[in-house]
Amino acid sequence: MASAAAFRRSLQVFANRTLSPAAQSAHLAQVAKTELAGLVQSGRAPASHRRFVDGREGAPEEAVGPAPSGRIIYRFNHLGAVCTFALSFLVNRSPERTGRFRKGFYLGIDGKFVPMAQFNPAALTADVRQVVIGNIEPYSRKVDVQLVGGEPLSFSVPAGLFEDAVQAIKARFGVLVDVKRVYTMSFPGQYILQTEQHHRSGRYQGRSRKRAGKPVESPAIIITPRR
Repeated sequence: MASAAAFRRSLQVFANRTLSPAAQSAHLAQVAKTELAGLVQSGRAPASHRRFVDGREGAPEEAVGPAPSGRIIYRFNHLGAVCTFALSFLVNRSPERTGRFRKGFYLGIDGKFVPMAQFNPAALTADVRQVVIGNIEPYSRKVDVQLVGGEPLSFSVPAGLFEDAVQAIKARFGVLVDVKRVYTMSFPGQYILQTEQHHRSGRYQGRSRKRAGKPVESPAIIITPRR
């Protein structure tokens, strides 16, 4: 897995001032392209990226100005690596038992629902603004918080699945993305509660939660790339 450091590399090129401005620009462009190819071929950076030449997105490297003001910036598509790590963490941190829960993770890529089995990291282009990761199983919240109405539940893994994923992502990719856990997230085919739920403890014990006919609460994490 590529580390965050690979995406924050910078290179200052000192051009020979005896060269003409055109020759300096050509030298800068060649060095930038060579460095880019080396990073991609070594696996230290993904192939997908956005290119900015003197502030102009998409301009060719050869359009760069001469030294010392000419600048070429590559913004790599790191979301594929981040989401692959996140899914791997969530799956391995989940209850194993039948395997159903582990297979139930999904991604919401700028609002488009993608089951984990269909996820292609390379499809996360550099213009993706937000990725949601959750689980379609109706008991996802129970696995996460392991409480129902204040009463503890027992699973083969500790509580705090999604928050633990948030902390792991921050530790590894915190310079690249913002990530947070949300209490619930909507997704296609979300289970609808058939019976009423009641508070089991506290000041509202016995009172209806008025949840019948509503989607089951389903926690998720939201990953947003830093621009």
